[in-house]
Amino acid sequence: MYTITLSPVCDAVACGPEETVLAAILRSGASVIFGCRGGGCGTCKMRLISGRVARGRCSAAVLLEEEKEDGWFLSCQARALSDLTLELAAANKYRGLTAWRRLSLPDS
Repeated sequence: MYTITLSPVCDAVACGPEETVLAAILRSGASVIFGCRGGGCGTCKMRLISGRVARGRCSAAVLLEEEKEDGWFLSCQARALSDLTLELAAANKYRGLTAWRRLSLPDS
């Protein structure tokens, strides 16, 4: 299990090795905007600040090589290979965990 820290809000979610970053965020009770879940629309784009991800497949039209070099990836396709810190952009429309959900999450 890996930990994904979402910056600048500092929420942290658990992510299994076979789970996409997007699936882990949604499973945690938080939400971000996403579209096709197939790597074709680019709606779920996020930027890696630290850690390593397996990027998965995606359309070259929605994730340019220059963006990859700057740390961008599609959360619907990427899988964590280590603990991650991710930058959330305004376009992600992140809605964090509610106080109730934070209290009900098991300690790991």
